[in-house]
Amino acid sequence: MDTLITSLRAFLKREQLLSQPDELLVYECDGLPQHKARPRAVVFPHSTAEVAEVMRVLMRERVPFAPRGAGTGLSGGALALGRGVVIETARMRRLLKVDVENRLAVVETGIVNALVSRAVAPHGLHYAPDPSSQPTCTVGGNIAENAGGIHCLKYGTTVDHVLGARVVLSNGEVVDLGGATGEPAGYDLLGLFVGSEGTFGIATEATLRLTPTPPAVRTLLADFKSVDDASRAVSAIIAAGIIPAALEMVDGATIRAVEASVFAAGIPLDAEAALLVELDGLDAGLDEETAHVESICLHHGARTWRRAADEAERKKLWAARKGAFGAMGRISPDLMLQDAVVPRSRLPEVLAETYRIGAKYRLPVANVFHAGDGNLHPFICFDSRNEDEVRRVKEAGREMMETCVRAGGTITGEHGVGLDKSEYLPLIFSEADLRAMLRVRAAFDPHGLCNPGKIIPAPLGCGEARAVVASKAARRRETNGGGAISDTSEVEVRQADTHGFPSSIPLVSPALNATARTQTFARTGRAFDAARAADALASIVGAEHASAGETTKDVLTVEPGSFAEACEVLRLASSEGWTVAPQGAGTWLDSQHDSGRQRVNLFVKTTRLARLVEHEPADLVATAEAGLTLARFNEQLRRADQWLPLDPPDDGRATLGGVAATAASGAHAPGYGLVRSHVLGMRVALADGSLIRAGSRVVKNVAGYDLCKLFVGSYGTLGLILELTFKLRPLPAESATLIARSGDYASLLGAAHAVSQARLFPVAAELLSPTLASAVDASHDSSDEHLLLVRFAGTRDAVVHQTTRARELLTSAASRASIEMLTDDAAVWKNLAAASVRDGARLVWRASVPPTRLADLLALLEIHAEEDGAEVSAWQAGACDGRLRVSVGTAGDDDRHVRALEKLRRTAREAGGHLVLERAGVELQQRIDAWGAKGGALILSRRLKEQFDPGGTFAER
Repeated sequence: MDTLITSLRAFLKREQLLSQPDELLVYECDGLPQHKARPRAVVFPHSTAEVAEVMRVLMRERVPFAPRGAGTGLSGGALALGRGVVIETARMRRLLKVDVENRLAVVETGIVNALVSRAVAPHGLHYAPDPSSQPTCTVGGNIAENAGGIHCLKYGTTVDHVLGARVVLSNGEVVDLGGATGEPAGYDLLGLFVGSEGTFGIATEATLRLTPTPPAVRTLLADFKSVDDASRAVSAIIAAGIIPAALEMVDGATIRAVEASVFAAGIPLDAEAALLVELDGLDAGLDEETAHVESICLHHGARTWRRAADEAERKKLWAARKGAFGAMGRISPDLMLQDAVVPRSRLPEVLAETYRIGAKYRLPVANVFHAGDGNLHPFICFDSRNEDEVRRVKEAGREMMETCVRAGGTITGEHGVGLDKSEYLPLIFSEADLRAMLRVRAAFDPHGLCNPGKIIPAPLGCGEARAVVASKAARRRETNGGGAISDTSEVEVRQADTHGFPSSIPLVSPALNATARTQTFARTGRAFDAARAADALASIVGAEHASAGETTKDVLTVEPGSFAEACEVLRLASSEGWTVAPQGAGTWLDSQHDSGRQRVNLFVKTTRLARLVEHEPADLVATAEAGLTLARFNEQLRRADQWLPLDPPDDGRATLGGVAATAASGAHAPGYGLVRSHVLGMRVALADGSLIRAGSRVVKNVAGYDLCKLFVGSYGTLGLILELTFKLRPLPAESATLIARSGDYASLLGAAHAVSQARLFPVAAELLSPTLASAVDASHDSSDEHLLLVRFAGTRDAVVHQTTRARELLTSAASRASIEMLTDDAAVWKNLAAASVRDGARLVWRASVPPTRLADLLALLEIHAEEDGAEVSAWQAGACDGRLRVSVGTAGDDDRHVRALEKLRRTAREAGGHLVLERAGVELQQRIDAWGAKGGALILSRRLKEQFDPGGTFAER
């Protein structure tokens, strides 16, 4: 009798466990049947507690496992290799909570994607991610793969719509990542987890962002005589500043297969390509935008043009697109579906090359794909009974991947790496890049039991080949009763072939060994010879770029002029035991380096790394060095009528690297997204001087772990950001801002909520305290009136409609407020960003809560000011997204500040949010943690710090 099966049967019902060979047959593969592996068993837990208990049993037995949702994945990711166990979550499918006002839902991750939108549709909401398998795939599977779908061009992928997740780690520990707001406090553990393909743990519950259903939709179909013409039309639509909700292409072979199936939609059979375009938003201005798209397509060779007359025809067109995969069975008995992404501007040449490769290997190729984001899905048609054809399919597939990479693309945009594409990962990432990914994997799964054999190719290893031998006490804590994750016990990491996957990379232990810890703690007290250090640095960057600090000669500042110099500086600092702090404009240093927790020896400034490296308007993508200021970056982008829509606290000095490192979102986050949503790729120098690349230069990428999410918001504690690639936006044709003034901030907050709930889609709605209002608006001369700024941007007709209706709502909800409109409104928003930097306050904190809980924080803030005598210099609140940023004067002692901050933080946490210190005095920061992380999330953060910076080179926050 298998002891593992016996242990599992002890707490699972009979129908929750399969272990007989004939029962396991269906679980040998996922949606990609080319890869098969029979599991040792399949379990069907009904709750988070049962998932945790199953994983504790597997930990005791050192048995690997593979998470599985509906099994619709197309990368071999849900296979249990090495006689592992499949943990199937599809029976955990409850909708736990719907919060209409805050637009979120809490679900068990086995729920089917389409059921979420169906459940919230009566409230005028939907869940935006919509992969083609939407009727059957689960939310958990979408999280594992960071699934995209048809409408992700405008609305983003799964990571942009998951606010929080309850995760079970490999030792059975349950950890909550994220929350109810989407803005992380500390390292973005949730952003890292989404897209990790089940190699970090299993998500059992998720908090999802719900999106208002657009009031109006236009669905359009154009057919072309060639794929090349259709491809050029795609690039032209994007270059014209139009972002459709969806922009799909099907080629002639696919059209004929679909039209011969039950999904027929009346597409001309002689067409060689067709574009399916969907525009949505307010009805006002949508016809103008539709006409513009039509003219572009006609200009690029569209033969006919058709608009869906009603919802029934719209559904028919989309059924044809989503049913293309099933219809392809008419062409061939077997299909190899590839998934790669290329820059939109390179679509014509890459598509031509895919057909050439098919002809070279004597294999029919058909294309149906997400053209708007360059996500290609070539179908290679073959017969699996023909061994020679199978060999040619593999060779053709690799050549297609190589072609996409040469064009500046990546090997997967939504299907994931899994087992199928792990051998392709070195096409885009170096060994140093892959080592960095393994460090992240080791932090989440030190024992290597989570979905082994996936993503990272052998012989590099996936981390799962390490046998981790913990102290007996630590092992008891991790395997019995679900105790806390051990972050202090010493462990030994040795290489072994425990599951048949060789590994050759020695990884830092997830718990620092005693020697490393001693070095880290000794670093802060080590004597620093500034003169000797200056000479050594001058030999790298030149004497004029290595100098003593302004306030003390014991602190040096160095300005490398190249990536190589930056890496050499860090290599020297690491070997000498210096503590380093990255620095851009230096506007955030008080939040990190005046804390007294750690003495900084060396500031590494990026001011000499300030080039715009590349900007391709047709792709809406630009790459720049980290020292370039945000203001200068946007000046250069405006020449192409594009911009990076970020507005952190900035008086014109903020650098791109600083904006990314602090992840400081501004007033426009509700309309355009958080900082992390705009960062596609980066280059980072690590503590040991190695240079790694994260992400890519295309708008959609799920190849490997998204390390960009780790470094965005890390405050320079894990690495020095040297270069960034951003997703851009077209400059809006029009913008206007409504300004409402009132002494009653509660009425203004209620008015802003009314505008938000009316589906008018403001890009910003910011409530300002009287002090900040005076600094922002020159005409504001009242010392007791608050200011509400509500901004709209888009086409002229849309903005006119939005401002007219919003003014009516503001007048009704805040009857005593005075209201005016600014059409030339850029200055007021620029002043707001600058005022946040110039206030000079010594204590600055920010919080994030669901919007309906913002009033609770403001009420507590008033109590703090009245009872503790604190001088609240200024505050601003994001009425649509629940942000609050507060500057406090010097009045009040630290004891009172600590009590107030702890109470405010508790209130934020109870609401599913957080409170973060941006700037504070030395004594105050020694008494209250800057990020406020706790529990398993805190320990995971420590593990990540230890993996990336075991010697403590970068100053901690």
